[in-house]
Amino acid sequence: MGIRMKIAAALAVGALAILLGGAPAKAADPLCEVSSPLATQWTNGYMVNITIRNVTTRPVSWRANVILQPPGVIIQGWGGVFTASATQVSIYPPPYPSGGVIQPGESHIFGYVGSGPVVYPQVACY
Repeated sequence: MGIRMKIAAALAVGALAILLGGAPAKAADPLCEVSSPLATQWTNGYMVNITIRNVTTRPVSWRANVILQPPGVIIQGWGGVFTASATQVSIYPPPYPSGGVIQPGESHIFGYVGSGPVVYPQVACY
């Protein structure tokens, strides 16, 4: 694949992410590496899986926020504690088994099934 084709493919993926409701999750700081591929999508629904990897030499915790676009809702979530208020859903680490802490080099996975436009979380590590 030539460089022009690689650039065109990268631009197409970026444009698709924008059309699908924004860019995938990004960490608010350099403590974690966050990836959030769109697992699947169907008419008026989607599923995302988010992996948070601690890239530091110390334990970190995390939290995430999802701003839904009406009439979107999160139908089911896993790997975190989900609390909703109007169009915002806050996701916190589960208390077990790690007490909400990700050790150096380790990862944590959470995700959700939503309706409406695809929305990725904003993840912050601290």
